[in-house]
Amino acid sequence: MKLHQQRTCIGCRTVTSKNELIRWVLKEGAPLRAVSLDQQGSASGRGTWTHGTQKCVQQAVQRRAFARAFRSAVDGSQVLQEFTAYEDQLAGNQLSGKHDESGSEI
Repeated sequence: MKLHQQRTCIGCRTVTSKNELIRWVLKEGAPLRAVSLDQQGSASGRGTWTHGTQKCVQQAVQRRAFARAFRSAVDGSQVLQEFTAYEDQLAGNQLSGKHDESGSEI
């Protein structure tokens, strides 16, 4: 039996399988460092995890959990913009009938 790796959502603090979460990474830049979604889950460097819901991402921003996780100042509005773009991309894929990375319809 294969066990799934567990991660904690920094928004709601729930421990769950990392397959149910999205990964965020820190991109270097001054003065505030930008946070971006690691959709492939393979970017190098420190990462943190949230559920793919607006509620969890907003909670993480309000609690300054991204700044603590990355040990760096983080622009919360940039995080929310990044997540909104991610949601729009998912909605666009669903509307077009594309459900996997190959672009084929299922």
